[in-house]
Amino acid sequence: MQKSLLGPGIIAASLICFAQMAVAQENSRTQDVPKTQSSIRRYQIPAGPLATALNRFADESGIALVYPASLAAGLSTRGVSGDLTARAALERLLGDTGLTFRFTNSGTVVIEKASSAEGARVLGPVRVEGATGGRTGLAGVNGSTDPTATEGTGSYTSSALSVASKAPLSLRETPQSVSVITQEQMRDQNILDFGSLMKRATGITTVQGSSGSLSESYYSRGFAISKIQIDGGAPLTLSPPTILGNAFNGFYAYVPSVSNMAMFDHAEILRGADGAFNGYGEPGGVVNLSRKRPLDHAQTLVEAAVGSWNNYRVMVDATAPLGFDDRLRGRAVVSYQDQNYFYDVASNSNTLVYGILEGDVTPGLVASVGLSLTRLDAVPWINGLPRFDTGDDLSLSRSASFALPWNRYVNEGKEVFGQIEQKLGADWSVKLKVTRISQSRTSKYAYESGTVNPVTLRGPVLAASMGVSASTQSMVDLTANGSFELFGHRQYVVLGANYDEDGGGGHVKSYSNLIPSNYVSPLGTVGPPPIDVFHFDPNSSMYAEPASGYLSQDFNNLGQKQAGVYANVRLTLLEPLHFMTSLHYNYYKDFSQSQGYNAAGQVTRVDQQAHHVAHDFSWPPTYAFTYDISKQFSAYASYTDVYHSQAAQVTQSGQSLEPITGSNVEGGLKFEAPGGRLNASLAVYRIEQKNYGIRNGNGPYESTGGLLPDGWHVCCYFIGNRNNVSQGSDLEVGGEVSRGWQISGGYTFNENEVRGSDAYSGNPDTPTRPTISLAPKHLLKLWSSYKFQGSEWLHRLSMSGGVNAQTSSYQAGSVCVDYNLGTDANGNPTATCKPGANKPYEFTQGFYAVFSGRLAYQIDKRWNAALNIENLADRRYYQTVSSSSGGNWYGAPRSYTLTFHGNF
Repeated sequence: MQKSLLGPGIIAASLICFAQMAVAQENSRTQDVPKTQSSIRRYQIPAGPLATALNRFADESGIALVYPASLAAGLSTRGVSGDLTARAALERLLGDTGLTFRFTNSGTVVIEKASSAEGARVLGPVRVEGATGGRTGLAGVNGSTDPTATEGTGSYTSSALSVASKAPLSLRETPQSVSVITQEQMRDQNILDFGSLMKRATGITTVQGSSGSLSESYYSRGFAISKIQIDGGAPLTLSPPTILGNAFNGFYAYVPSVSNMAMFDHAEILRGADGAFNGYGEPGGVVNLSRKRPLDHAQTLVEAAVGSWNNYRVMVDATAPLGFDDRLRGRAVVSYQDQNYFYDVASNSNTLVYGILEGDVTPGLVASVGLSLTRLDAVPWINGLPRFDTGDDLSLSRSASFALPWNRYVNEGKEVFGQIEQKLGADWSVKLKVTRISQSRTSKYAYESGTVNPVTLRGPVLAASMGVSASTQSMVDLTANGSFELFGHRQYVVLGANYDEDGGGGHVKSYSNLIPSNYVSPLGTVGPPPIDVFHFDPNSSMYAEPASGYLSQDFNNLGQKQAGVYANVRLTLLEPLHFMTSLHYNYYKDFSQSQGYNAAGQVTRVDQQAHHVAHDFSWPPTYAFTYDISKQFSAYASYTDVYHSQAAQVTQSGQSLEPITGSNVEGGLKFEAPGGRLNASLAVYRIEQKNYGIRNGNGPYESTGGLLPDGWHVCCYFIGNRNNVSQGSDLEVGGEVSRGWQISGGYTFNENEVRGSDAYSGNPDTPTRPTISLAPKHLLKLWSSYKFQGSEWLHRLSMSGGVNAQTSSYQAGSVCVDYNLGTDANGNPTATCKPGANKPYEFTQGFYAVFSGRLAYQIDKRWNAALNIENLADRRYYQTVSSSSGGNWYGAPRSYTLTFHGNF
């Protein structure tokens, strides 16, 4: 396998450079200001009277506290423990007191009562005055300009999210089901990539695709999650709904930087439809990833890890003010990981370089620009395990795979982004975000194809595929946030527009006939090499790397464009009732131009530029009601329309189908503990989709008298009698239960049903069989961490543990077990199923529960060591089941990861 050009040598040099920069910056600042708001030190202040705790804090931090003695009279604190900045320590001390604070300079703090607008919440954004070179306004808790940042909080919850609002809004105030996975939780659960993030997220089902972990899909409430945002920007469409896609299908679906989570502060996940800001798409939900921003103080984080199956990782994250009285700040993250898998042959290396500069151009204008480079270099295993043609399990070892040493998958991505935020007076701000992603991919691999005959134990053969692609993505998002007084209450408005162009000017080339049907193996057999699934030898000469075949399809212009305009209003006309409504206009267009070739290199088909256009104004609008039962409890109800384009599917007359439509109805209760340290929610929901296109033809392309006026379409369809209904409930809790005890957990109950006379059209199931279920009926995800209190030794120790459990999932269908092989008029190989050779199958993956744990120890002020153990009981199960011919993937056996964390 070709090793990364951004290899260990460059990584090591970069790490040293970044570390030296941050340490030098920190040393220079320390010489000038020995004790500041940004200094990290160990605090051990017990619970008790607030006045006593504040006096001790002042002694330990060297910061002067200014407040009247009467302000702290009669108040108590839960104390603070750990290595924290002064700002983070103060937030914890004042968390349940109804008091807030502000820095008047780097060494002086004024403590005062929280205003009615701020409430008692000080876990999240706090006011900072005169401490950052004149910068004012909202800031994150650890010196970040992101008001939703979670770094440095040590919490499993957040006081503010923006995924459902385009502006910081608390979980209790958000009238939809939203979750957050914070920086602390990502560290405790060893979350390193997007796949492991989604496996931990409440209500999310992960389905491994044909390329295993390189092509995962994610489902919520029975529907695909097809949208992803970065820093709340324009939505990226995952189509097919995977992060990595594959080399010649849905190439504009890949978001390179998310293959490595080292550059992100936290993730926000909305379950259900998001008709307010994200337009067309599946009603499964949307994920917003928040990048790490530069901090107002010098900090260097170092991580080094070693784990099971030769899994090695190193990461350095350095940030510091860079000049201009700290108005210019920078941050750089470099990460490299090299790993094998629990199954044979396959491996993967992952490299990330991320940098961002942020500056206070004027007192009201903050601008940032950044770059990320990624390279993923893998020896993949494709298509997973087959089964007997009856659907019965082969009971193979979990280490078994059919990957070959010459398999390869290389993806290189570059992301350039920028953001400008301008404050307009005290109540309004305008934010512009621009992102451009470019990437290239090459792949060549062999895979198993076919089911296993339970009598002869034969059937699967070796197939191979090859492809190359390159593409770009461009996103622009413009948002205006503001508020005004009306009827004696503060009212909030969000206005915006976004544009997303995926794939324009790129290309996708696929190659065929790598292993022709008349292939003669080194053993003298004719046809594709057979695979003995019980005694597979990847080094056999029979499986030597084949030639590259011939170019069979060239998409030289493939992609889509989306544009949206939206308005969102949150009104309070009469306390404690709040009303929110959104209007959204969305425009969608996809396009394609391609050529087909035969084995002689001759063009056999030219598909001219195709345009599939859809546009819609959402009506009825999205709306929601929130009622404040008390300061801690709220009830809500919301309605969102569902729109999903079917413009690429046409009728016999050449007309594009109308979009799939439907509704998302949800209601529930939310709880927020004083200080925002714990959030909980209970939701019930019902999603319905209708107007599905039903196939009315035997082939994927059916002639309508030549090419349609604007190119080729997938033909032919009609709007049938089919509805998809999903309903159920969510229960979620996250945050600090008591001092030192954090919890993140969610339970989901979901029922999916396909209704109507066309419910099973094009599906091998009959109405008497259960519906194929990707999402389990019951899903539980729970993780809890406890930092011990007490002696000097004991308070250095923390323990964590959790479980992912789900009920059974069912699969049924049919597969061809015998083919007629031949060639078409152009010499291309063909395979048609022999009459009566379709064999039905059905099987179930039963209930399983996977337990994990972590033990961590604070070695000294700077270093922490942690041991994570996944699948403690070594449970044997299938993480994904698909069909009897392949796509079945074991869950990982018990594994260990030892990580050293350094904070400088």
